[in-house]
Amino acid sequence: MKRKNVFKIIRYCYLGIVSLIILILSVFLICSLTSKNGYTSIFGYSFFEVESFSMYPELDKGNLVVVKKRDDSMYKVGMTVTYIKDGDVKPTTHKIVKIEGSLITTRGIYKEITSDDEPFDVSYIIGEVVCVWKSYGKIRDFVTNPLGIITILLCGFLFIEGFNYLESFYKEKNLKKE
Repeated sequence: MKRKNVFKIIRYCYLGIVSLIILILSVFLICSLTSKNGYTSIFGYSFFEVESFSMYPELDKGNLVVVKKRDDSMYKVGMTVTYIKDGDVKPTTHKIVKIEGSLITTRGIYKEITSDDEPFDVSYIIGEVVCVWKSYGKIRDFVTNPLGIITILLCGFLFIEGFNYLESFYKEKNLKKE
């Protein structure tokens, strides 16, 4: 395969990936703007940033948890769930420690927490934590500060210009051979 075709393939793959990321972010933005329940859910999955150390060491402040909605009867003791009760501004992520009918009792696992949360109805549960992105907070902090934004833009520019340079270099080299 000619080098010219390789560069075209790489360029189209790069543009495809960037377009896919923009599409996903657009869908997420639209879903979050039209959300009626205060949080965004896409295909049954919701995303929340952990804002306290109540679940340390399992979850750390700044982690991103991916939450999947389950049927109310599927929640069991020991599951880590995210819920938001009436009057709460932000959701809470804790472990289920007791189930009595439709009443759920949760608690953070940090060693200094000794008391259970107030029991609440199972309908307040947004879902079970199915995935955790541990370094999300560090990446978010980097991407949202000016140095991070400049670095990302500069890397994207250098990536595209690097391919343009290589393509013209090999085109020039092939013209000299002919």
